[in-house]
Amino acid sequence: MSLEGRMQAIWDFAVVGGGASGMAAAIAAAEMGDHVILFEKAPALGRKIAASGNGRCNIMNNGKPTYYGDSHFAGEVFRFFPQSSLSAFWEHEGLLLSETEEGRVYPATFHASTVLDILKTNLRLLDVEIRLQAIVTKIRNENGIFLIVFPQETIMAKRVLIAAGGAAYPKLGGTDSGYRLLKSFGHSVTPQSPALCPLRTDSRSISGLSGIRVRCGISLFSPEGMKLHRTHGELLFTEYGISGICAMQCARFIRTEACYAELDFAEPVFPDNQAIFLKLTDRRSRFSAFPPEYLLQGIFLPKLAYAVLKQAGIAVRGRTAGDISDDEILEIIRRMRGYRLNILGDMGLEEAQVTAGGAACREFDPSTMESRIIRNLHASGEVLDVDGDCGGYNLMFAFATGILAGRNGRSGKELNNEKR
Repeated sequence: MSLEGRMQAIWDFAVVGGGASGMAAAIAAAEMGDHVILFEKAPALGRKIAASGNGRCNIMNNGKPTYYGDSHFAGEVFRFFPQSSLSAFWEHEGLLLSETEEGRVYPATFHASTVLDILKTNLRLLDVEIRLQAIVTKIRNENGIFLIVFPQETIMAKRVLIAAGGAAYPKLGGTDSGYRLLKSFGHSVTPQSPALCPLRTDSRSISGLSGIRVRCGISLFSPEGMKLHRTHGELLFTEYGISGICAMQCARFIRTEACYAELDFAEPVFPDNQAIFLKLTDRRSRFSAFPPEYLLQGIFLPKLAYAVLKQAGIAVRGRTAGDISDDEILEIIRRMRGYRLNILGDMGLEEAQVTAGGAACREFDPSTMESRIIRNLHASGEVLDVDGDCGGYNLMFAFATGILAGRNGRSGKELNNEKR
């Protein structure tokens, strides 16, 4: 049947994906006066938002953007839609913000549910049509109109946004459907891998440490000793390896299962090695009759202190702190600054928070997120080959690209408030 024969509405803008990017895009387009329909395959909108930031939802960061993949494209996105514009968007939608350390921005309530409630409220106010448990099987373009095909019906739209997210964490909706839809239009897609993900390590170096949290620096090395990445933050020892912000940020840099990491436990406490040496030699004198682990008492938890001494080759039985030589103290310092873990791999996309890889960004216009291949086809958020560090960067990219796609080059000052 020809398009002329189909007796149904043609939507101005159809959004595939009801996550952060998709909801922001739907709101932005509706505020410009578009008739918008949004499709989400899950039973509810924004499942990843509800779980982000340990339930607090770190929605953006006012610091220098930190992105990987096509980081240049991410920079261009924020040239067209900087953090100040995103803050203005949230103020307009009714969400109050609170900035904490390192530029991290949260909802003023520090509850992810607040962000989700604000987004849902604005979707309702703007009469956005929402279809849940709507699984898109294919999309095709006929004479400039998109036909979005479902098992039971076909929807028509003038513009389409693929905001289906990435492949990470399928329990909360991670999928490869967005990549498949974009490939069907001729777009290139790079292989996907975990970006923010816990790491598996050898069992010996983490023995007895499960459940311990510590702030530290972490450096990731190739088997040949080349430094692949360095970062710092909170680390959590687990039964299988390490988790926490700084550990997960290393996942995307793993080149082979033979990588290793060095943890710098002294970084948050001591300015340099000389300061550590003076502290430990003073303790050696004060606690000369006590066991060697008293050298590290008050600096580390007992289990961590024992692990450092063990990796430094210090026998803790039958010796006292006073028996420890200067050379042994230097070896303790070396392990305090470079506690070694052999990396066996990551926990996979099933446990990753974010996907590395995705649709090739060079094939999209960063000012509108429109395809350079198919006119009026857009992509936004995690489906693109951009991923950021922890700290609000990934949600910030998702929201910014969604809003740019929704506005499609139209000024945000032209907001259509008649429906409010």
